[in-house]
Amino acid sequence: MGNAMRTIFPIRAIGGGLCLVDRDRFTAVLEAWPVNFGLKSARDQERMVAQYAAFLNGLEFPVQVLVHTDHLRVDEYVGELKRREEEVEAHLRPSLAEYLEFVREVAAVRSLLRRRFFLVLSWQGTDSRSRPLRRGEVLWEEAERVLARRQELVDQGLRGLGVRVRRLEGEELFRFLYACLGGGRELPRGVRWAWE
Repeated sequence: MGNAMRTIFPIRAIGGGLCLVDRDRFTAVLEAWPVNFGLKSARDQERMVAQYAAFLNGLEFPVQVLVHTDHLRVDEYVGELKRREEEVEAHLRPSLAEYLEFVREVAAVRSLLRRRFFLVLSWQGTDSRSRPLRRGEVLWEEAERVLARRQELVDQGLRGLGVRVRRLEGEELFRFLYACLGGGRELPRGVRWAWE
């Protein structure tokens, strides 16, 4: 990560699903799995838009939405769908097999893109200390509580739309932040991403 980016986004610590930025700003990153809006009926689409608007208007804290697009590795994608086959309703499983074959055929002639959706939750504490916080200190624990509650509210608001969310933790959180800050896909050697 370059010096200019460290100035803009000075990460001090990552641990426990939180990122400490500067002295007293904490963030948590949620990954969201959306529903296919285009496959819904016009009536369902209208209902979902109204529900999403109500969710956004009801938020009392900031939420940043990031969409990450990259080239899909078809083998990994097909493998993931096969692993989750038990989650698919029994009457839809034959359609899943057809879909997997379709994906393989399309991937043979063109590049496929994958979109991932992330929600960044932040909380600003009030701390005048000049050293990084360690887990177990009062402000870190307060940030964990506040951001866990915010995650719960986001989860409740989106669940009615069929959107599931989960918090990025540990190295996965570090990789996300590092990639967003222009660091690429791989972790640099010798970087410590969690408190000991």
